Amino acid sequence: MKRLVLILSSILILLPISMDSKKKDFRPTLKAEKVADLADWTPEDVEVKGSTQGFAMWGRYCVVVHDKGQCCVFDMKKKKLWASYFLEGNDSHCNNAFFGKEKASKSSKFPLLYISECRGGHACLVTDLTDEGGKVVQKIYFDNEAGDYPGSMDWARDLSGDFIYTYGGKNGSFKLLKKFKMPTLADSDENGEVHLHESDVLDVTRFENEINIWQGSLVDGRYAFLPDGYPPHKEYIHVADLEKKEIIVSKEVTDFGLEPEGLDRKGDWLYVIFHKPKSPRHSTLYRFKLK
Repeated sequence: MKRLVLILSSILILLPISMDSKKKDFRPTLKAEKVADLADWTPEDVEVKGSTQGFAMWGRYCVVVHDKGQCCVFDMKKKKLWASYFLEGNDSHCNNAFFGKEKASKSSKFPLLYISECRGGHACLVTDLTDEGGKVVQKIYFDNEAGDYPGSMDWARDLSGDFIYTYGGKNGSFKLLKKFKMPTLADSDENGEVHLHESDVLDVTRFENEINIWQGSLVDGRYAFLPDGYPPHKEYIHVADLEKKEIIVSKEVTDFGLEPEGLDRKGDWLYVIFHKPKSPRHSTLYRFKLK
């Protein structure tokens, strides 16, 4: 009996190690499925302007944000456009977008939407969305004292909602992900701004030459999902291990003939919006298997 207890104890001790080992060996297939050409969900009388950029999901809805600030909200269950408008106070490139977990008020339909200005002041434009429009309620900046982001810069979230990342570098050269605690609306100064500094950085991941031209970005715990490239360059969906500080999977999507942009995760699927050059109405949504 004593021997049996020892054997069972050994199994229980090894079990978490075995499960953790499987977690460390995360190698998603990224098998692709086309979800929709969003032109099929958009009424003919709705004009879509600006290249497809940011993408985010909340419940049955997805949001596609275009260069210069047009925001299209779709009901994915009904497969139809729910709302379309230009965001107040945002005519930026809108290179990445994600929902947080905080709401502007109890009556808000959606959590706050965080949109990367990308160029200019590199701000993260925190936006309250309704069915009639969107208004910037906070601006988050990284003061970049070390000069690590010489060009444009994006913002990404961790799916937990507890952390936010800056992402950028040089095309054809290094890329950096820097981790920060997610600010709240209560952290805003008298100008409605939050300024993050190098001293606020919790972690840094540097990629030397593995990513050519960065696009959208998303972090889920120890893993980051990073689209890369635009025509005529090769295009990929990369998966990075932020503990090992390396790319672990690269799925080439060049043959799609489209430009990978923003992305979000729902269950075992990674959803990525693609821009069709010179035809923003035809934003095309794919999903990639994460098993």
